[in-house]
Amino acid sequence: MKNLFSSLGLALLIAGCASPKVEPMQTPDGKQGFVVSCNGSADSWATCYKAATSACPSGKYSVIDRNESSTPTAYGPMVRRNLIAECKN
Repeated sequence: MKNLFSSLGLALLIAGCASPKVEPMQTPDGKQGFVVSCNGSADSWATCYKAATSACPSGKYSVIDRNESSTPTAYGPMVRRNLIAECKN
């Protein structure tokens, strides 16, 4: 029974990380930008790029910064990806 709850918890954790989180921000030069977080081993950088394209009104952006980290766990790697995008006109 304990394994069932552990598996269910893991499934909920993975499902919760399946969609990217997009937060608006202002870049250092005053333009509109976004911080996009695409965490989870089920996602990839393509998910982050697609979210940035959708977030910017013109659909065009420049990548200001990006980082990725992976931490091994008993259930597989915990992957964190963050992208800072500056919208273009």
